[in-house]
Amino acid sequence: MCIPGELIFAEDFDPATVSNRWFFKAEFALRDGALLRTNVDPTESKRVFLKDPSFHNTIIQFDFKLSGQTTDLRLVTGSGGHYNSVTQIHPDHFQVNTPVDRDAGLVPAQLGECVRKPRPDQWQTMTVEYWGDEIVAHLSDNEFVVGKHPIIDRTRQYFAFQFDLPGASIDNVRVWKASGQREDWIETRKKLAMAQDSRDPVRRDPAERYKLAYMNLKSRLTLEDQAYRELVARHEKLKAALHAGYAEAFVTHKQLGKLIAKKKQYIKETDPDFKIMETQVHKASRSEDDYVLSTKPELARLKEDGVNRNRFPSELGQIRAKLEAAGDKQLAALVAETARRQAELEARYPEAFESVDAAIEKRNAVRKSLNNNPEFQARNKAVVDAGKAIKDYELQADPDLAKLAADSKAYVDSLKSSKAQ
Repeated sequence: MCIPGELIFAEDFDPATVSNRWFFKAEFALRDGALLRTNVDPTESKRVFLKDPSFHNTIIQFDFKLSGQTTDLRLVTGSGGHYNSVTQIHPDHFQVNTPVDRDAGLVPAQLGECVRKPRPDQWQTMTVEYWGDEIVAHLSDNEFVVGKHPIIDRTRQYFAFQFDLPGASIDNVRVWKASGQREDWIETRKKLAMAQDSRDPVRRDPAERYKLAYMNLKSRLTLEDQAYRELVARHEKLKAALHAGYAEAFVTHKQLGKLIAKKKQYIKETDPDFKIMETQVHKASRSEDDYVLSTKPELARLKEDGVNRNRFPSELGQIRAKLEAAGDKQLAALVAETARRQAELEARYPEAFESVDAAIEKRNAVRKSLNNNPEFQARNKAVVDAGKAIKDYELQADPDLAKLAADSKAYVDSLKSSKAQ
C-alpha cells in the first residue's frame, strides 16, 4: 500500500547496540541476536514496549519465530490512552483487530483474517502498513489482511509486542515513515479485498464463530446505523445516570483499585511509621537483588553501562530464576525476610492493603441491599429494557445471529456436560 520514506527506527537486538527505548525485565532476554520471551512468569502474557513512539502513516516490519509455548504474538499500537490496532499472529492464522475506544464511540472489530501454514521454529517477516484509516498486514503476496476503520487514523504513541506464553522471539524491527500510497493502490485494494472475501474462513468452534459474528455486527451497526447508535446512546445515558445516583453500588474494579491506592498514599504521607516500615521492606528486597548479583558480579557493568542498562533487570532476573529453580537456601531466606517485613506492614496498616476482591464484596453487598428500593428497581428496569431493545435490533439486523447464539450455547453446554462426567 505505502511508499517507504524515512527510516524512523531500527532494532537488531544486538546486545552491544540495543536501544534503551525498549522496556523489558526478566520476562524477556537478548538471546542469539534476537529478543526472546523467557520462561520467567511462564503462565502470564507479557509485553515489551518501545518508549516514546510517534508514528502515523507508517510501515512497521519485524521478524518473528513462534517457538516453545507461544501461540499468540501481537503487535499492539495505540494513542491517547487507547489501543488502535492489533496484529495478532497464531500458529495457523493471523488477523487484524481494532479495540474499543469509548471516548470515540467505537467498539471492537476484526478487520480480516488469513489462514497461514504453521512454521514452528522458523523465522518469518511480518509487514504492517498504515495510511489514514487503512491497514494492510502481510507475510507474502498471498498471505495478507486488508482493512479499514476510523480508529486506524491515529498517531501511534504506543508500540508493543505481546506474547501469551514463553518461547517466541522477535528480531529486525523496522519503522519507516510512509511518504504516500502507491499509484495503483485503489485498484490493488479492490483485488485484495475480493481475494480476502473469497477465502475459506479460519476454522473455529461454534462459540468462537458466534463471538466473532456478534462483535463485527456491533461494530458495523455502530459505524453505519444511526438508529442503532441512538439506542446505544439511550442505554448508556440511563446506565450512567443510575450509576451516578448509586455510585457506591456501581464503583468499578479499576476505581476501587485507585481508591485503595489513594488511601495508602494518604497513610504514607501522614504516618511516619508507615514510611519507615515500607523502607525496611524495600531494603530487604534490595538485599535479594544484591545477593543474586553477588553470584554473578560481572552483571554490574550492565547496570552502569548507558548502552546496555536496560539489559540489567533482564539478566538479573534470569540468574534469580535459576537460583530459585535450584532451591538456593540463602535466596530463600532473604525472600522470607522480605515477606515477613511486608506481612508486618500489612498487619499494621490493613486499610492500606485491602484487596480489590474484598472491596468488590462490599460493593456487591451494597448493590444487594437495593433490591427492596423501589426507585432503584424502576431505574434499573429501565436500563435493562433499553439493553433488550438493543439486542432485539441486533437480531433484526442479522437473522443468522440467533442460530449462531443457539449453536454456541449448545456447544458450551456440551463441554460443561463432558467435564461433569
